[in-house]
Amino acid sequence: MTEPNSEYYHGPTPVEERTIKDPKLVVQVMHAKKQLILKQIFSRALTIQDLKKKTGMNPGTIKRHLDELMHHDLVYVERIERNTYNILMKFYRTTAKKFIINFILPDDFPS
Repeated sequence: MTEPNSEYYHGPTPVEERTIKDPKLVVQVMHAKKQLILKQIFSRALTIQDLKKKTGMNPGTIKRHLDELMHHDLVYVERIERNTYNILMKFYRTTAKKFIINFILPDDFPS
């Protein structure tokens, strides 16, 4: 389903919850700046400019974190719209409404 003024719909409907067990994903979700971004896009899709206003982070930093989160399938582009200046704006959203971390350290983990 597309929204008015949308170029196209790009992503899936987020699932209710997703359990994260992979250590690589745990690191992504536990990163402080990525958490700030994730908290903003759990319930609705936002642009990098929206995230800049809400987090105070540099847009380049936000983009880098979003790219990493997308690479790990934690975030996707929900839609792309043209703004009043005819610039394409990507709206980012989490792939789940809730992430549950279920991680067990290996037996040989140093103490």
